[in-house]
Amino acid sequence: MPPVAMEMLKKRNYEVDCLPGLPHEELIQIIGNYDALIIRSGTKVSSSVIKHGYRLKVIGRAGVGVDNVDISAATRAGIVVMNVPKGNTISACEHTWALMLSLARNIPKAHQALRDGKWDKKSNKGMEIFGKTLGLYGLGKIGSEVARRGLAFGMRVIAYDPFASEEQASKLKVKLVEFEDLLANSDIISIHSPLNEKTKNVFNSDTFSKMKKSALLVNCARGGIVHAEDLTLALSEGTIRGAAVDVYMEEPVTDSPLFKADHIVHTPHLGASTLEAEERVSLEISEQVADYLETGKIINAVNAVSEEIPESLEKLARGLGYLAGALSEGLTKNLIISYKEQIGCTGEVLMRIILTGYLSTFIEGVNSVNARILAEDRGVKLIVQSVSSSEERWDLKITLDNEQTVEGSSAGGISRLTGVNKFTFDIPLRGNLLLIRNTDRPGIIGRIGSLLGNEGINIASMEVGRKDEGGEALMAIETDEQVAPELIAGLTKLDGVNYVKYIMVGQ
Repeated sequence: MPPVAMEMLKKRNYEVDCLPGLPHEELIQIIGNYDALIIRSGTKVSSSVIKHGYRLKVIGRAGVGVDNVDISAATRAGIVVMNVPKGNTISACEHTWALMLSLARNIPKAHQALRDGKWDKKSNKGMEIFGKTLGLYGLGKIGSEVARRGLAFGMRVIAYDPFASEEQASKLKVKLVEFEDLLANSDIISIHSPLNEKTKNVFNSDTFSKMKKSALLVNCARGGIVHAEDLTLALSEGTIRGAAVDVYMEEPVTDSPLFKADHIVHTPHLGASTLEAEERVSLEISEQVADYLETGKIINAVNAVSEEIPESLEKLARGLGYLAGALSEGLTKNLIISYKEQIGCTGEVLMRIILTGYLSTFIEGVNSVNARILAEDRGVKLIVQSVSSSEERWDLKITLDNEQTVEGSSAGGISRLTGVNKFTFDIPLRGNLLLIRNTDRPGIIGRIGSLLGNEGINIASMEVGRKDEGGEALMAIETDEQVAPELIAGLTKLDGVNYVKYIMVGQ
């Protein structure tokens, strides 16, 4: 880790151990002592590392790719995994072009020939890239930068990326095409995609056979996207003209079939290896990790929602979730979250916060990272829906089995409970909350207030909701003090009181 990142963390009062080249087994042995782990591509964070990371709250990847981290295991453990998607973009892009030009002009081969005492121009005749078609497999941040430079070289640029929009491509002056068209029409294909189940070995003997025989392939993304043995065979048989490779399935590696192939340029994963990129990504990830540990702020997470919402809305979502759990006799089979479009945030972030509050009443170790997967593991069916109506009193509503509901509002920057099971009222959603279901008749409110007052409990606010006069009512009481179990039992025994529930919201 560059000194500038170490110094920043120490100034923020963190104890930092820098352990480059630490063997995997040793990492497993010591990880239990740390709250955060910052890594580069060479460190494998397996499920075993995560299992032994008893205190671990966040894993920061100084770079983009996180295929060296067991994301599933980290998510289940509630550990945020962050990366720095922009920090090494320029370095990776420039290295792509370094390899591409070296390959097109046979520079490594010509260099070696001179070192061997040979003046060989004829066999090292190269290829102009001007006027050629550059095909990009992936049009993310790095792919976009490569595209800009390709256009500056006078190339036609096409791209395959199922997640890129026509608007994004149009701004870059790039034409989006299907994968088959990319293979058939590209003079040079450059790979800029993450490694996952859909991209693993996507470049293989079948895809090479669909490329031009004069085509060049450049991979500065991830080794597993290209099948190494198939590429070796394609080069030896002349299926494609050449390749440049910076990444490998297993790293570090000194023995690969690719190393014996002709018409190929190799580098040992140097895409992000510049002084500028290493310092930039190390400082950025260190700041992100420190911010999360200090404030809970999530930036560039790959397994959590990196979206800030107003504090009052976050408190409302968490409080309603906690209240819904506290009022339930057991885990619901169905959980429906309804929210107004006007509140200005996504349903995904609301769902994670609500689930954190809801599940915390049943199980330990829940946070916004693992809440969804823990709910799904337990058979909870989740439905999140937005509504456009402005007539409702609530901003956010939770519906459980048997149509049990809790709802609330964050209007005016204050989290308020506006209803429970069709009983409506308006009371702050915070601290000590008593919910008392009673028969609607004179004297009951007074007796409840007297009993609380006799025990030194001050009522901060109170609301009563009822359906029909003389029928059933629901009283919501916010108290300044905690209410003892003995007092709750006393309230339950009062004539006309049918139900008492005491909740410390968010506790």
